Amino acid sequence: MQLPHFSLSNFGISQIRRVSKLQPIRFYELEFYTEDHPGGTVTDGIFRSARKGYYCLYRPGQMQQLVGPYRCYYLNISTQDPALCDFFDNLPDTGPFWNMDEVITQIQKMLRTEDKDSLAGRLRITACAARVLSLLAENPHAGTGGFVHREDLMKADRYIREHLSEELSLKKLAQVSNLDPTYFHKLYTRRYGKTPAQRILSRRITAAQIALEEGNLSISEIAAQCGFSSQAYFAAKFREITGRTPTEYRRFKQNQR
Repeated sequence: MQLPHFSLSNFGISQIRRVSKLQPIRFYELEFYTEDHPGGTVTDGIFRSARKGYYCLYRPGQMQQLVGPYRCYYLNISTQDPALCDFFDNLPDTGPFWNMDEVITQIQKMLRTEDKDSLAGRLRITACAARVLSLLAENPHAGTGGFVHREDLMKADRYIREHLSEELSLKKLAQVSNLDPTYFHKLYTRRYGKTPAQRILSRRITAAQIALEEGNLSISEIAAQCGFSSQAYFAAKFREITGRTPTEYRRFKQNQR
């Protein structure tokens, strides 16, 4: 039996008081609401309100703006595990949560852990996060609603995630899905809220941000690794989406350390 693999990037309680800048999402982010609030988030241009007893899921590559005031418990999950990515990518964006009290109990246990940097502490925190994910998987509202060609679209989305450095044409993705290109484009856009091209670009930019922050690759190497046809095209798209050139972004992140 192979267990799902993930790392916990952050967790806690967040109090949003004002409107934030538009930012790309780097992880799978889960927010849980215990009260009704006037605020919420604008994600890929769609407003999601903070409603009591509801969760919201945000995915890597989406563009998000926080609109206060609202308060939430949250988990940020980083994973490349195919099964877990498929699970997240095919959950409803938001919905009622059947056992919110247990979720809050688990996150509060994580916050109360004193030895967070020890092996025992990290294991306890990971166990609590895994419990929250298991509750989400058991949530009766977590189904896909019988979305047509769900498995076929998952194949294409998984292929995008695993082949970012390659050319990803509509024709190729349709072949992976065993669907007509026009029909595939329509279904994919409806399912994920972005066209295939938009989702590919979002994922490439997110991968580039991670490479710029964590590695020592040159800008041209990152451009090639993330599937951009040239360094100039990469720089132009990166600045269009993030507001900074790749070099400026790397310097900005280094200065934050």
